[in-house]
Amino acid sequence: MKLTHLITVAALAGSAVLSGCTPHPLFPPQVMEKVSPTFHFEAWRDAPPSNEAGKTDAGHTVELGGRIVQASKNGKGIVIVAEQLPIVKHPVYGPTEDVKRTGDYEFAFLYPGEIDPQDLRNGNRFIIVGTTTSRRPVMVHGVPKTEPFLVAACIHVWRTGRAEIEEFKESIGGGDTTLPEKTYCVTKGK
Repeated sequence: MKLTHLITVAALAGSAVLSGCTPHPLFPPQVMEKVSPTFHFEAWRDAPPSNEAGKTDAGHTVELGGRIVQASKNGKGIVIVAEQLPIVKHPVYGPTEDVKRTGDYEFAFLYPGEIDPQDLRNGNRFIIVGTTTSRRPVMVHGVPKTEPFLVAACIHVWRTGRAEIEEFKESIGGGDTTLPEKTYCVTKGK
């Protein structure tokens, strides 16, 4: 085999291995193009109403990670109450509780579409892209609360229960389980 062919084969093999290590985009590019790169959850959560109508910092397209606390259907879709979690890239991509922090990180969102009930179970991890709105009243385990609220355009769910995503390993013959995951996006016009 000629040296140039050997280099070409090695380069192709290396790029195939590396492309398998990078996470594929969860959401379509048109959904991600307006995501605010400077959004801070804590500032949004703590923002006082900015006018008499009780509107908070609304209208920003954001990406948030979290853990489902509860989910319920209403006439417009599914309202999910969640705990915000940081999105990490290592050791695996996704939201994690492996970060020391204190305070209240609860928020709620509406997904105006259908989601498999298995994906709505308490503890499942998710990443959403949506638009912030004003605070909204929600019931959390039978207690009325007013939460920071957004409307989701897309949600990606990992069926983790209360486990970390990294606890699920994909190995051939290793006996570990593959983590079920799915992306949902609302079509325009809903």
